Amino acid sequence: MAPGAESKPLNSTKMPLPHILLRAIACFAILAGTVAARGEGPVIDGGIVFEEHTFHDLPFTVARIKLEEDSLQLFWKRANGTAYQNFHALRDDLKSRGQELVLATNAGIYAEDRTPLGLHVEKSVELRALNLHKGSQSNFALKPNGVFFVDKSGARILTTEDYQAQKPSPVLATQSGPLLVIDGALHPKFKAESLSLNLRNGIGVNSPKEVVIVISNWPVNLHTFASFFAEVLHCDNALYLDGSLSGLYAPAINRNGAGLEYVGMLAVTRPVKAAAGEAAGE
Repeated sequence: MAPGAESKPLNSTKMPLPHILLRAIACFAILAGTVAARGEGPVIDGGIVFEEHTFHDLPFTVARIKLEEDSLQLFWKRANGTAYQNFHALRDDLKSRGQELVLATNAGIYAEDRTPLGLHVEKSVELRALNLHKGSQSNFALKPNGVFFVDKSGARILTTEDYQAQKPSPVLATQSGPLLVIDGALHPKFKAESLSLNLRNGIGVNSPKEVVIVISNWPVNLHTFASFFAEVLHCDNALYLDGSLSGLYAPAINRNGAGLEYVGMLAVTRPVKAAAGEAAGE
């Protein structure tokens, strides 16, 4: 998908047939993997709880992340300045440094030159500044948009304007839009009857110590996606990350694909566990 843009609805007569078929194949593949992971209830992997939900007869995968047990990080480039671009490249680089990629999803909005279009903070370093104006032809411009960030007080989501006014000092921050849920209410411009359907991913905050990452496993509109955060997950605030190219890497639930071409990626990592023989000193 073009950065931040909505693709045309599935029933659009202007959409090329191969595009429809490719999207349908991708959807079925994701759905098949999701169904295979169902049936045994939640899957717990350290501080992450994976859940499968059905809402309005549509499937969603949820990752609840307890930040006191697993830290969330944001990645864009390697130490040599080259962009990761996909989950497998990030996984392999982390492995070379003794780290395991446990969970990853594509992060906030990006520009045509494959750089973050809005605020991007990694390990307390601001790599891109807050964006108050750009992106007028994209979802990002469907105000209010906002920022997901983690600081010493925990995880929060603020509108872009509130973030600018409060000037927090985040360890991690990614700017995107639109906001899905704002203080318990859906974004006022979402329409239940919208035919703009995409696979979508987003992030919500249940408390300063728990965030939820959600990906739809079938194309949905923004109203349905936001309603899932509000009605099922009871998130007072949630932020849209992207659509169409949305991906989730989570080996614990057999989602091991490289994904598509991304810029920022939200991820959970852990030190690689030593093999039994190595741990015993053999």
